[in-house]
Amino acid sequence: MFWEQHRKTLYITLILAGAGLSLCFAPYYQIWLLPILLSFLFWCLNQSVRKRSLFARSFCFGFGFGAVSTGWIAHAILLEGPSSIWLVPPAWMGMGFFFGLFFGLPAIFLSYFPIGTKRLWAWAALFTVFEWIRSWFLTGFPWNLMGSVWENTLPVLQSASVFGIYGLTFITILTLSTPAFWPHKRPIITGLFGLFILWLFGSVRLYTATADVVWGIQLRIVQPNIPQTLKWDPDEAEVSFAKIRRLSRENNDKITHVIWPESSVHFLVNKKTDDRLLLMQAVRQGATLILGGLRAAEDQKTVANSLFVLNDLGQIQASYDKSHLVPFGEYVPFRGILPLDKLVPLPFDFMSGPGVQTIQIPGTPDIGPLVCYEVIFSGQVTDSKRRPAWLINVTNDGWYGISAGPYQHLGMAKMRAVEEGLPLIRAANTGISAVFDAYGRTVGELALGTEGVLDTSLPVALPPTLYAQFGIWIPIGISVLILIFLSIKRK
Repeated sequence: MFWEQHRKTLYITLILAGAGLSLCFAPYYQIWLLPILLSFLFWCLNQSVRKRSLFARSFCFGFGFGAVSTGWIAHAILLEGPSSIWLVPPAWMGMGFFFGLFFGLPAIFLSYFPIGTKRLWAWAALFTVFEWIRSWFLTGFPWNLMGSVWENTLPVLQSASVFGIYGLTFITILTLSTPAFWPHKRPIITGLFGLFILWLFGSVRLYTATADVVWGIQLRIVQPNIPQTLKWDPDEAEVSFAKIRRLSRENNDKITHVIWPESSVHFLVNKKTDDRLLLMQAVRQGATLILGGLRAAEDQKTVANSLFVLNDLGQIQASYDKSHLVPFGEYVPFRGILPLDKLVPLPFDFMSGPGVQTIQIPGTPDIGPLVCYEVIFSGQVTDSKRRPAWLINVTNDGWYGISAGPYQHLGMAKMRAVEEGLPLIRAANTGISAVFDAYGRTVGELALGTEGVLDTSLPVALPPTLYAQFGIWIPIGISVLILIFLSIKRK
């Protein structure tokens, strides 16, 4: 076979194909490329080759995808100055290697399944299971999961309310890899029919959807657009503080809740009482301020990246500490072994919070707080003991500049709204701030790299979705059952 005799050419082609897959994700959403690229990958895997070759082929595809789709990491590194440019190639290579592993490892097991449609079912199930493993392995990094390609296609996205993003991953691999069987048309037609069923389900769900809002709640999301290079500059702290207060109080007569992004102030919110009183200049009497800021622990030795809820007297009514910390952003894994430091210019590691919780405040629907990239963890955004009425995601994507990063982060937040059947309010320092209803419909949005406010009502929550009730047990359970069945019937 040609590819067996020209393996280097095949591997380079697979790397380029994987890089091209990045165009199917935010902010491009070139979905038409999916059947071409996914079917090419599966065609390469649907061969009678050794485990090592299966791994190498899929690894190369994943390497290209990971290195290119997370290329925004370079912007975060270069904020430290031109002297850090040497870190960019290793970072790209590292992300490529990480993604490559989670493409390559499931491919090894394909050698146990016969060539043909059974191998395709096995590939979809294995890939789904390994994407789930990627969500928790070494604290997890479920960025750009395959199901994310549908974030901008609302009808198909609705099926996330049933089986979540991992179910969308399974369906995407299964249906859009079928062109690999050409000229046999039956698998391709079956795949198209499966996608049509998803689209039809979502279209009906959206057609019957309402646009109800919570009475008496008027939100203002503030996007100050403070460049990351000035974020921790002590000489600019007062200017930034004055800006965010000014944006908050202009024409705010009807605003009941003002929401600021992650790390929106330069002081320890639970310690600086005088500064906290200045915060209240941003809200009218009787209003509530919700903001991201730093919280000092009782021992005064550690600090948490937190979300606070303050009343109009500057009193802290509730707080939440971020639990999913960003490696090399908020802490350094294996500190003392790795010769690396955090990107955040603070002389300490953040402490981790106890996990997801629901904040209960009199006169306000229960809140599900999420700080920064905690929103990317499917099935881990709500307290199972007390379901919130809305999700608030405060974040600072200023690290990634005008790149694909903030768009990808936004799309994952949108996915959580559909999965949980809850409205999601997102306040981002440099954007993209947005409000999504429980169907993932955009109620309002502030563009990336702009300064402004977004005034909006609060959409109502839906009853718990099937995915909200059972979570990852639906897609992962189905995937495992398929693998067991295929293993029994693999002859």
